[in-house]
Amino acid sequence: MKKILVFCDFYLPSVKSGGGMWTVANLVERFFDRYKFFIITRNYDSPGDTTPYDSVRTNEWNETFNASVYYADAAELTPKRISELFNEVQPDCVFMNSVFSTPVVKYLFARRAGLVRDTPSVIAPCGELSVGALKSKWFKKTVYLTLAKARGLYKGLIWKATTALEVTEIHNAFGRDLQPMIAPDLTPKHILPNFDLSQKPPKESDKVRLIFLSRIVPKKNLKYLLELLTTFDKGVVNLDIVGPNEDEAYWNECADLIAKLPNNVRASIVGTVNYSHGLELMRESHFFVLPTLNENFGYVFVESMAAGTPIITSDQTVWSSVEEKNAGWAIPLGDRERWLATLSKCVEMDNDDYLAMASSARALATGWLSDTRHEEATANVLTAALNSVK
Repeated sequence: MKKILVFCDFYLPSVKSGGGMWTVANLVERFFDRYKFFIITRNYDSPGDTTPYDSVRTNEWNETFNASVYYADAAELTPKRISELFNEVQPDCVFMNSVFSTPVVKYLFARRAGLVRDTPSVIAPCGELSVGALKSKWFKKTVYLTLAKARGLYKGLIWKATTALEVTEIHNAFGRDLQPMIAPDLTPKHILPNFDLSQKPPKESDKVRLIFLSRIVPKKNLKYLLELLTTFDKGVVNLDIVGPNEDEAYWNECADLIAKLPNNVRASIVGTVNYSHGLELMRESHFFVLPTLNENFGYVFVESMAAGTPIITSDQTVWSSVEEKNAGWAIPLGDRERWLATLSKCVEMDNDDYLAMASSARALATGWLSDTRHEEATANVLTAALNSVK
């Protein structure tokens, strides 16, 4: 069986690290019966939670989650140690689901220094090269990319883009001579397979239950939603805020807005939940709201729609067609009036119209989950890498 060595910042049992972790988890779930996966990752949950896991062995290989996983502490993430682990595994292919993560960068330094043998290596930026993503820590990323390109760290890689737009982003960052392969991010094979519309809460006119489920960081834009709701005087709105707080200053701004919400808007701060609990909360909600600045894919949108929960998001995602499919709305962030009008529509909606939307959302999600072309596209990337002459 061919061996694939994966470098990623975070991996299961993480519950706080977001979509990048699921990119790898779903890759393994889909292909563990065809390839042997070895994963080098950090030994803690997320940037906001650096306490080492107590359920795995640090700085050792763990046979878990259908892979051999090496949970490294900071001292282990050096080019020299990465090269030792690489030479121990002797992989046929390397997969990196980040441009900037520390495990990936350390591997690239080891590769450039000749500490590992020349091996086909796939890199998936996972949205990190979008305009919105590059604005975060712009100076640090600009300096790093300038130096990395000058030293040839990213030369000779196989680039995997999720969309045609990401191909353009890769070209803008690394040159138009590259020929990225396109393969959408993989979802689980099934989400809530026993779901039924009868599980949705009744939708009364003049009342709505919203959920924001994401990391609480500027990119996810919770503050924008709260600013809208501070002026909202239609009906009764219940908002569940679900997710880890990774930016204390940003959270303080959000907390100030929560304190200013009118009496008809009630916010519940739920905090971090695991995957299954998050799905339950989605199923118990009427609409999922995420006014994100940018998403490369957004697993949470599929999860929401699989739970029969239509989405309200910005036009900076791949889900711009949800409105025409009666599964939600994708609204420019500059159009606050339309955001407010949409929230009003959600409040006023009756149960019959709501169930029609919930059914459409579920259908869109199940259609995406069952589309075999997504897995085939990733299979083509892995096959191309494994068949490369090195």
